[in-house]
Amino acid sequence: MDHKLDEIKITVKQGSKIRLVDIQDIIYIESIGRKAALHLSDEIIEYYAKISELEVQLYPFFFRTHRAYLVNLHYIEKYDRREVYLQNTDTVLISKYRLNRFQKVMENYKNS
Repeated sequence: MDHKLDEIKITVKQGSKIRLVDIQDIIYIESIGRKAALHLSDEIIEYYAKISELEVQLYPFFFRTHRAYLVNLHYIEKYDRREVYLQNTDTVLISKYRLNRFQKVMENYKNS
């Protein structure tokens, strides 16, 4: 299955409403308790979801930098050993245990 970033959508269920969100619009996802918060440029959508399931669903476009964060590689401005700086001026933590893998993924992403 060879999908492009602009072809994939996440189904978000909020109460009785179901909404499809383009993953290209998601800057990063934050895990808050049993909910996932999708950070878009103009809104934050919270709904019940497991970040581990989203991680599998959104691979290879997103990378889990920390147990609480899943970042869209497209929106990364820069990073250091502790944080990832995103185009919307937010920063998310990067776990020291995930740093080496993240650096490899970023290297491959830049070269693709």
